[in-house]
Amino acid sequence: MSSVRIAVFFVQEDTLRGLENETARRLTRHLLSEGDVTAVDFFDEGESIPKLVRDLDRCEGYDLFVLIRGAMFITSESLRALAVIAQRRKEFSVIVPVSNETKISSQQSAAPFVYQTISVFNWAVDEVYNVFKDAVTEVDDIDDFCICFRKDILKSLPEDQKVVDLPGAFKKLGLRQGVARGIYVHRYADVYESDRKDILAYIPLNARRILDVGSARGLFGKLLKQRQECFVTGIEIDTGLNEIARGRLDEVLLGNIEDIVDRDTLGAYDCIVCSDVLEHLNDPWKVVKGLKKCLANGGLLIASSPNIANWAIIHEMLKGKWEYVPFSILSGTHIRFFTRDMFMNLFEEAGYKIRKVLLQTFDLPPKGAEFIAGLKTANKINEEELRASEILIVAEG
Repeated sequence: MSSVRIAVFFVQEDTLRGLENETARRLTRHLLSEGDVTAVDFFDEGESIPKLVRDLDRCEGYDLFVLIRGAMFITSESLRALAVIAQRRKEFSVIVPVSNETKISSQQSAAPFVYQTISVFNWAVDEVYNVFKDAVTEVDDIDDFCICFRKDILKSLPEDQKVVDLPGAFKKLGLRQGVARGIYVHRYADVYESDRKDILAYIPLNARRILDVGSARGLFGKLLKQRQECFVTGIEIDTGLNEIARGRLDEVLLGNIEDIVDRDTLGAYDCIVCSDVLEHLNDPWKVVKGLKKCLANGGLLIASSPNIANWAIIHEMLKGKWEYVPFSILSGTHIRFFTRDMFMNLFEEAGYKIRKVLLQTFDLPPKGAEFIAGLKTANKINEEELRASEILIVAEG
C-alpha cells in the first residue's frame, strides 16, 4: 500500500447541527490524520470536490477514491484496511464498511459495547476487525455514507455521472459491490428524535400538565400524549426543531429556558422534564430553582445529565486526553459537568425532595473492566458510579 495514493472527499450533510456538526468534522479529520497519512489527501466540500465522473478521472496521481457523506467516524487504520481490500478484491467495483446506523441491513453491525470516547471507539473497531478480518460479502444494495473504489472502474461509468449519486449508478450498471464485514465506522442516527423511554417510565400516569424543556422535534411529548391524557408544553431554542414540535405538542415556546424561567409566565405543571438539558446551560442552578416555582403541589421534576465520573472519561484524563465527541458525555455543547453528588446537590440546594437517583450503566468492554478493577485495588471508589454514563433524578418540588 506504500505506493497507493488515496483521495478522500467529504460531502457535508445536515446530520448534526451547529457546534456538534463542527465538532464531528474536526474529530473525523483528527482520526484520519493519525498514523502514516503520507499517501492520503483530504478534500472538504468547499475545496472543489469533483462533481462528475469525468472530473474524478482527471484527478491525477490517485489509485483509490473514498467518498464520505455526513457525520461519520472512521479511523486511519480502518481507512487503509478498506483501501487494501478494494485493491486486492478486484472482482468488486466498490467496497463499503459496516456501521451501527445504516438503511441497508447487510451493512448493519452492532458495536460490541457502548463507547463514549475515541479510545473506547477504537477498541470496538479492533474487536469487529478481529472477528471478521478482511471478509467481504457481496450485496445488491449499498448505503452511501462511505464508499471506496478504484480509479480503474471509472471507465465503466458514464462521464456525466454525478459523483454523489455513484452508489445508485453502481447498481444500475450491474457492478459488483462488497461489504467489508471487519471495517466498522460510527454514524449518528436522528439524534433529535429520542423517545427516552427511561424517563417516560417515571412520569406519573395522572400528570395532566407536563413541561418538556428542550423538546427538540417533540417526539417525547407526542409519545406522552399517546400514552395518557395530558397537555404538553415544549420549550425549544432551535427554530427548525421548534416548528416541527408545534405539530406534535399542544404548545411550544421558542427561546432559552434561562431567559424564559425569569419571566414567571410558565404557569403550573404536574411534571417537568429536563432530559439532558442542564449541562448545556450557563446557570442550571437558577433554572432548577426557577422551575420549582412552576410545579404544582407534589409535582415532579425529572432530569438527566451525563456522568462526568464515568470510567471512560477518567481513563482518557489519566492519559491527558479530553476529546469532545458529539452527543456523548464530552459533547462539544456541554458547558457544565456533573457527578452524582453534584447533580443531587443541584436539586437539594433548590429545596427539592429527591425521591430517586438512578445510575444508568452499559456492558463494559474487557479493557474497561480491567481498568475499573485496577482502580479498585488502588483507591476506595464507587464502582456503580464509575460504570454509569447517565444520572437520572426524580425530585418533588
